[in-house]
Amino acid sequence: MQKIILDIIGTHLEIDIDTDQSIDAVSQTIQSRFDDFQIKYSRFIEGNWLHTINQKRKGTLDIDGVIMLSKMLEIAKNTDGYFDPTVWKRLRDLWYANHSMDLKIILENQKYGNYKDIEINNRHIVLHNWVELEFGGIGKWYLIDLLHSYLYEFPRFLINFGWDLYGRWWWKIWLESPFVNDEVIGTIILDDHFLACSSGTKRRWWDHHHLIDPFTWRSSQEVVASYVEWSTGMMTDGYATALCVMPWKLACDTLERTPNITGVIVSQDGNIYQKKGSRSKVFE
Repeated sequence: MQKIILDIIGTHLEIDIDTDQSIDAVSQTIQSRFDDFQIKYSRFIEGNWLHTINQKRKGTLDIDGVIMLSKMLEIAKNTDGYFDPTVWKRLRDLWYANHSMDLKIILENQKYGNYKDIEINNRHIVLHNWVELEFGGIGKWYLIDLLHSYLYEFPRFLINFGWDLYGRWWWKIWLESPFVNDEVIGTIILDDHFLACSSGTKRRWWDHHHLIDPFTWRSSQEVVASYVEWSTGMMTDGYATALCVMPWKLACDTLERTPNITGVIVSQDGNIYQKKGSRSKVFE
């Protein structure tokens, strides 16, 4: 077993490749491609392409941007806005508000739009009103999709990108508990499948966490974890996020009625809803 280990866009990436052949060439390709992606799309690099777009309010997308933004807007529409690629601005202000202790004042005086304020025409983008664009809601899974294509020459490998995963040829994965560290609620076998895990219980500050309901503009409470399975990466991640910010009943209904995805969601009271067809084995 050989490994590729990177820290990229603020997330730890580990790839296990079950092969005796050299992985040097593919490792270098991944490193170079991911470095270029981070330089352009990281929200933490002042003066990069993303920062410039948000400042100038318009610009031109490359092929990465077209694919990611088109997919984000598709998921936003299909989830009635519960997945929203403009949520970072509000999340950032919640963080600063808690440090300044002026939460109510900041939230009342800031202006926010939503995904409908993003105009895209071919490769050209215009940001209306007060929205800011960022790709954190789907960028990691776009990279997993790229990894999938780079590594497909190998018959068996596992991608673990901050516990968002793809496994080729049988990997047993533990489903982490959203309530207790170092405990699990079940297992899943990944065999040419993607698994996106989302939870607001692991990354908290004060009374908030990083999953924001775009309608109440507060950290969601009813769904504490989602484990979404699909055969493509970006859609898996988008729906994992959307389900976690919905009210419980809506999340169950959305998971049930959305074609192609399946999986498990957990409520704050410990209730578990599992869609038929899910590969997960949840402990009773």
